[in-house]
Amino acid sequence: MIKYSSIHFRLLLTLLLVAFVSFGCKTNPVHQTTKKNPGDTSALPELKRVYMSSSLSKSLNVVSINQAKANEDLLKIQVNLENLTKQALNLNYKIEWMDADGIVINDSSAVWMPLYVRGAENVAVQSVATTPRAKNFWLKLQKAK
Repeated sequence: MIKYSSIHFRLLLTLLLVAFVSFGCKTNPVHQTTKKNPGDTSALPELKRVYMSSSLSKSLNVVSINQAKANEDLLKIQVNLENLTKQALNLNYKIEWMDADGIVINDSSAVWMPLYVRGAENVAVQSVATTPRAKNFWLKLQKAK
């Protein structure tokens, strides 16, 4: 009787481990957008999109990027997004600023922020760089967990 219980216990433990690995550790892909030319200072720079395998590319569209200067030397951006579905999207985003050489500038502003987009809604994500060295950026989006 003890061997029978031990076998059942091991089987149950194995099944729980497989379930945890299969369902509990899914990745949450990130959708990334930036300017095509980091040196482009026009008000409506051309977009460069980098997609990772994600359902976001089917439900969210980056319509455009607007940029300007704040305080005469800080890059200010606005990324205009469009929900392509009728369902609300619960997202997280962060903006990473880069210098002229494409090196990410590590600062405290690069944190994940919540973003709720209603079905078929257009929204704008805005940010101002924390340093005049910032010449480009990555907007990173992912579905909220």
